[in-house]
Amino acid sequence: VAISEGAGQGSTFVVRLPLDLASAPASSEVDAYPTTAKGKTFRILVTDDNVDAAMTLASLLEMYGHEIRIAYDGGQALQVAEQFRPKIVFLDIGMPGMTGYEVAQRLRKIKDLESTVIVAVSGWGAKDDLTRSKEAGFDMHFTKPVAPSRVSDFLSSLD
Repeated sequence: VAISEGAGQGSTFVVRLPLDLASAPASSEVDAYPTTAKGKTFRILVTDDNVDAAMTLASLLEMYGHEIRIAYDGGQALQVAEQFRPKIVFLDIGMPGMTGYEVAQRLRKIKDLESTVIVAVSGWGAKDDLTRSKEAGFDMHFTKPVAPSRVSDFLSSLD
C-alpha cells in the first residue's frame, strides 16, 4: 500500500509479508546472538579503518547493552579514548598511518587507561602476529571474522 497526501507532502509505504510458520526456527535456535552476563555492561571503543567492520562490531556490542564509541583511525582512537575512558578497546592492527600496535602502546601510557583491556581484531592471526600483539600491549587477539559467541564469551569473562 502506498499513501501520499500530495506533492511535497511525503509518502508512506506499507509492506505486509506472510509468515511461514513451517520455516520458523525452533525455540532453541531463536537466540542467534548470545548476550553477556546480565547487568555486565562496559564502555567500549571500537577502532577499525574498515567502516563496515567497525559498524558491524559496534552494532553487535550495542545489542549486548554496552556503551560504544567508534574511531576509524589511530589518532581518532587516542582522542576518543582520552575523553570516553573505555574499559575495553577493540582495535584493528592493520590501519594506515598509525598501526594498532602503535595505538595500543600509546593507550597504555595515558593516565587512567593503563588497565584498559585492549583487544586486537585483525586479519593477521599467525603465531608471529599473536606474539607481536602481546608484546605491543594487547590483552587478547581475535582473528577476523570474529564469531559473536567468542566476543560474548570474552566479555562475560571480564570483571
